[in-house]
Amino acid sequence: MRQNNKMAKHHAPIQLLLLTVLMAGFLSACANRSARALYLSASVPEIDKTRETKILTAFFGLDNGLTFRARAIYRNAQGKDGMPLVFSHELDPKTLQGADFAVTTKNGKVFIVEAASFLPANEEFELRTVLLIGEYGNYPDNPAVSVEVVGDLMARTGQNFKGQRVQVIPLEEGPVLSYAEYFTLDENYPYIAKGKGCDCPKEATKTVVKAVWSGGVRAVNGKELGEPEMDDFIVTLVNGSDTIKVTPFKLADLGDSENNIDLCLKQAGIPILVEVKENIAIDPNDDKNPKTQVKVLSRW
Repeated sequence: MRQNNKMAKHHAPIQLLLLTVLMAGFLSACANRSARALYLSASVPEIDKTRETKILTAFFGLDNGLTFRARAIYRNAQGKDGMPLVFSHELDPKTLQGADFAVTTKNGKVFIVEAASFLPANEEFELRTVLLIGEYGNYPDNPAVSVEVVGDLMARTGQNFKGQRVQVIPLEEGPVLSYAEYFTLDENYPYIAKGKGCDCPKEATKTVVKAVWSGGVRAVNGKELGEPEMDDFIVTLVNGSDTIKVTPFKLADLGDSENNIDLCLKQAGIPILVEVKENIAIDPNDDKNPKTQVKVLSRW
């Protein structure tokens, strides 16, 4: 949450000729937004300059599973693998390219990534998820086991991720929470009232927790996460001397085929932990999530 209102966040779309792909379905845009633009916040959180930079998760989401529709975005995507990575910091879009990443398989073979994209997670403060397209071995005989940043991939705060390595969450495992942060909908927030991927109800919401999954998710019935799953998200909230557990009254930032979900809370306070019950979400491979939790950080 921003501790004051000095950090303005106005829309700053940047048109980039990036190779793009889907995480859980075809891209859809919010009202008055381009599905291919990247929206950067005007200010970079100062607090990120002192936080450790690392890859939080790498998720083997699809093995030879990208569909014909993906060719509309990257002509060689059909039949390729898809692997979302979530980073601790927002990235500098100008430094992202597929050749920044090397994927190592179980038998030791190394693949340089064919293409990398931020989309569809293209909104302010979402440019920490990168989707890798290419060939990373085959499940179950020789699956991907690790990803390393081998190029100069920079955080927006200036830190270099080069040399960072992370183990890959196997194909057969379900999605987990990778990152969470909290904030408020003050007058500087770039609020989107209507359309897919839009925000919590402004008047009713005291605090927002952005929960970032390891990859794109849907409800177990194949539909969008929503009202039936609200009570499955539990947020530990500190308010003065009290520590309470609350559930969101609404889920937001939905319908845009990406891995960010906003939990709308009626209660004011400082969220410190978000938990999700098992078997409420599935990834593009139809694997169900385990019980998962992550600490909640302050956006500012």
